[in-house]
Formats: sequence, C-alpha cells, structure tokens
Amino acid sequence: MEKVSIIMPVYNCEKYITHAVQSVLNQTYLNWELFIIDDASTDGSLQKALELSKKDKRIHVSHYLYNQGVSACRNSGLKEAHGNYIAFLDADDLWATTKLEKQLAFMKEKGINFSHTAYGYINVNGDIMPKGQMNVSDEVNLKSYMKTTQVNMSSVMYNRNNIPDLQFPKDKRLCEDARVWMHYMRKGEKFYGLNEVLSLYRIRPNQLSHNKFKMAMNTLRRYIHEKNIPEYKKLFYFMSYAYNGVKKRVRPNELNMKEIYDNFNCHRH
Repeated sequence: MEKVSIIMPVYNCEKYITHAVQSVLNQTYLNWELFIIDDASTDGSLQKALELSKKDKRIHVSHYLYNQGVSACRNSGLKEAHGNYIAFLDADDLWATTKLEKQLAFMKEKGINFSHTAYGYINVNGDIMPKGQMNVSDEVNLKSYMKTTQVNMSSVMYNRNNIPDLQFPKDKRLCEDARVWMHYMRKGEKFYGLNEVLSLYRIRPNQLSHNKFKMAMNTLRRYIHEKNIPEYKKLFYFMSYAYNGVKKRVRPNELNMKEIYDNFNCHRH
C-alpha cells in the first residue's frame, strides 16, 4: 500500500486546525503521514497541533521561530516526507473522508503524475456556502490552466517517484503554488481532474488570497512574462481567468448538502 505524505502549513489557524486535522484522521485510506509546520503563529495554533499529534503517531509537528512564509513550510514538509505520493491540505480547509482513497486510485489507474479534484466552499463556521463550486477538467495544460487556475492547493496530489525535486519558491509573494504548477506545465506535464467534490475551501476575511485585486495583478504580471504565447492570447487568458474566478464563486452550487456534510464529517467544528 502506497504511503501518502500530507503537508500542512499553519499560520494563526487555532480556530480551524482541529477541524482540518480531523478530516485527515477520518480518511478511509490509512497509510498516510501528516506533517504540520507552524510558521511562528502568534495564537495557539502550535499548541493545538502538538495536542493533535498526541492522538496519532502519524502526525508530526515542527515549527519556525520566525515567520518564513508558506513556501518554506511546504518545502520543510517535503524534506521530511517519506511517501511516494504527496498531498497538500491548508490548515483551514477540509477533505472528504474518501479523498485520499479515491484520488490515489484515480492516479494509479491512469498512471499520472499530477491530479486535483473539484471543490466547494465553506464559511468560517464550517457551513457549506450556498454559492460557489469549482468543477475540474479531465486534463489541464498550461494554456487551459491560465484560463481557469482551477487547481486548488488542498486538492492536489502528485507522484513523487516521477517528480522528485518539486520545491516552492522561497519568496513570500502570492500564488506560489500557481508558479510551481505552471513551471511543470511548461515542461509538458498536465494536471488530471477528478471531478468530484473531495475538498472544501474555507472563505475567511484575513486570508492572503482574499485580496482579489492583488491576486489578479499578480496573475497578470505572471502572464505578461510568459514566453511563447502571443500578447493577445495572454490578455484573452487573463480575461478568461477573471471571468471564471467570479463564476465559480457566485453561481449556486449543485451539492447535495446532506451528502457533503456526511462525507466530510463537517457538521461545524
């Protein structure tokens, strides 16, 4: 049975981390290890993480004395990980109980290196938001990714046997994950979508990604510097990205609420 290493960076998520870790403990797939890396939180996140690690020997906790940024945390987790497959979970997001089992089977069946899943949205209280859902495509290459940026961090799993040197950029700029995915897409890799809602993304006011204007400008700059793509296509991809970003947040979701609450075991926290 393949081991899956899960990387969870934490910064001031005392209110949510128990909920997130419980969604790992609830997994039907059992051969996992979880690395929680606290980025010098100023609340009780680290203490919560240490308490959670006492519940299960598969949970490992480390921390920085000074804030290093989410990329440093993920790279630290990758350095410690032993699994052949790597998955990521942010400390305020949730997984369905079958997430690892279904996604790993999906990847092995197709023989692929990168995968992601559909996702929905929850609020600060853990309630499913009535609007917002991201369905995913069967295959995503560089150009289709630029149109949708549909790959959500907490839904990603990759095959470390074939992608052994993945690292996140050390600076603290936004969209560090998008920069990594685009790097591999330039090399010909594709993401393959499992179009089932197996992760939930939490919306909260103080998220780094909450500033949509900064996110958009960061994305535009990244697109402008993309080589081998005509300028008019870069603009078209950016406009498509902006449209899809709004669409995925404002359209009513198609989720069976009872089924989602049961599958995620997320009747609040």
